[in-house]
Amino acid sequence: MKIKQPRPQLDYLLQETRRQLIDFSNMADTKANILLSVSSVLITIALTRVNDPSWRLAVVVLAIFMLITITLALLTVAPSIDISPRRKRSQDDPEFNPLFFGNYSHMSYEEYRRHMEEILNNPNTSYEVQVHEIYHVGLYLKHTKYNFVKYGYIFFFIGTISSIIVYLMQNLK
Repeated sequence: MKIKQPRPQLDYLLQETRRQLIDFSNMADTKANILLSVSSVLITIALTRVNDPSWRLAVVVLAIFMLITITLALLTVAPSIDISPRRKRSQDDPEFNPLFFGNYSHMSYEEYRRHMEEILNNPNTSYEVQVHEIYHVGLYLKHTKYNFVKYGYIFFFIGTISSIIVYLMQNLK
């Protein structure tokens, strides 16, 4: 990445983009928490009717969909868990991100400090690292958090509508 002339506007652009990504992450977490709360309350209320034959099938349908919704909401707010042994990335690896703790946590402080010193003393590299970070955070948000939230809402609405339809079909004979 070649920056002809570093200037405050570029710094502001990168700073605002990172702030927006944090806001988007917080929005996904808030939406997931809403789904989690509403789904939990619905299951709790619905299960009080499970012994009533006229409600049983509708409650089971609702409970299944709400449990899937709760799972998706939890996956949204839970940190990524990788049970496979983490591959240590070298500073020379193009996927190495010196701003992500998962990549630099295996390095000694001195090694990390030297690496960051090189980055911070070269404006082009400094901008490249920030752009790399923004790109990967955006990918993470789109492919994990927002996918889980989207599917959580889909299962929530399908489950709610399906249980109403099942109840009406059973009781409007």
